[in-house]
Amino acid sequence: WRATTNRYSSLTCDAWVSWSGWYRLFIQGQSVQMPDTCVPENSCGTDAPLWLSGGHPAVEDGVVTRDVCGHWNNDCCYFQSNPIQVKACPGGYYVYEFVPTPFCYTAYCAESSSEALTMETTTMETTPELSTTE
Repeated sequence: WRATTNRYSSLTCDAWVSWSGWYRLFIQGQSVQMPDTCVPENSCGTDAPLWLSGGHPAVEDGVVTRDVCGHWNNDCCYFQSNPIQVKACPGGYYVYEFVPTPFCYTAYCAESSSEALTMETTTMETTPELSTTE
């Protein structure tokens, strides 16, 4: 439901999610990433879709902090969520340390042309492994 192409599902909200650890995004088994450009309002199964401001890091950048913007009222960064941690991993994918969003209805987006999404936690250093399906 987090896909940028999903404009017609019931509303979801990440303010109620207890995020724990690092997450890699998948849509139908394919690794995807958060969009790093503005996403249309009412996408990603929510009213104000969240996208990564500042772009994705390179592997050599290590863990970086990025701002998250929510598109609403024809303003691509009308809502600013709490910053998140992002890491580029060898193998060409990214992991994200998500935090709860400040209110509903906002949710993190994933870039793909598909609508089915699962999220799988990955571990780094001493972070306990946890698997969830959202």
